[in-house]
Amino acid sequence: MAGVALYAGEGAKRDGAVKFANTDPRMVGFYCAWLRRFFEIDEARLRVRLYLHEGLDLAASVAFWSKATGIPPSQFQRPYRAVPDPSIRRAKHVHGCVSIDYSSSATHRSIMGLVAALLGDAVNPG
Repeated sequence: MAGVALYAGEGAKRDGAVKFANTDPRMVGFYCAWLRRFFEIDEARLRVRLYLHEGLDLAASVAFWSKATGIPPSQFQRPYRAVPDPSIRRAKHVHGCVSIDYSSSATHRSIMGLVAALLGDAVNPG
């Protein structure tokens, strides 16, 4: 249930896209373990994309997230390098924000069914 709740809060809701983004390696590691344990996943179809501020070490971040996710660097997509804007934000996550993507409508529908069961009438306050 914890994985379902985590996905309900941080996962993509668009059909066909099983996508989860976060900056906390514990949350990302938990999500990857949950996905692998409860769903039939083709490891070769997992993709990772980094959102990383310019000036931060891309190679170190790829190595960090590869270890945290168990996904090889060869499955990492081209990163998004953000230009720092001190007027918006001063703190930067040293390893950036990672997005894990698995393209599967069937898996996404299964997850969203679990999310709907978890939330029940909670989304209908009336």
